[in-house]
Amino acid sequence: MEKEELIYDGYVKIYDVKREREGKLEEFTKVHLRGASAGIVINEEGKMALVTQYRPIIGVKTLEVPAGTLDKGISKRDIIIEELEEECGIPRENILSISEEPVLTYKIIENMSDGEMNIFLINVKTAETKPKEDDDVDEVNFYTLDEIEELIKERIITDPKTLISFFLYKDMIKWVEKGL
Repeated sequence: MEKEELIYDGYVKIYDVKREREGKLEEFTKVHLRGASAGIVINEEGKMALVTQYRPIIGVKTLEVPAGTLDKGISKRDIIIEELEEECGIPRENILSISEEPVLTYKIIENMSDGEMNIFLINVKTAETKPKEDDDVDEVNFYTLDEIEELIKERIITDPKTLISFFLYKDMIKWVEKGL
């Protein structure tokens, strides 16, 4: 027996859930978040793209990897390709390569939600970038990994998907150097 009662229906949906498991009744709250796709975007100089955008809920501008919500009925991969154009001003023809599947997928809030973040590895041509005027991104810049590491130490970068993307990419470089 499983019963889900919708208690909030907005951008996120919140359910009270009751279900029986191994003879015991479990009761919990589940948050349904839309999934998203993000990109580890690396240019020909080996620099990583980060976008600056204002986040009203926390009231600050953040530095983040480009990302977009899975809300348009297109694939996870196509969402990040679309976001590259909107958030970074990077047209499809400037994408040199993109992983066919996410290099990492994880639950956005492991213990409460079913929403997943999909991270793709993307190589792009080194070119001037500028977000579309109607997008919520203020600017896009490419940073060396050392610069990003310093921004993390200074707590300028605190966004979880960006932290995960950075450390994953650093590990991927090590794996390639070791021939793994």
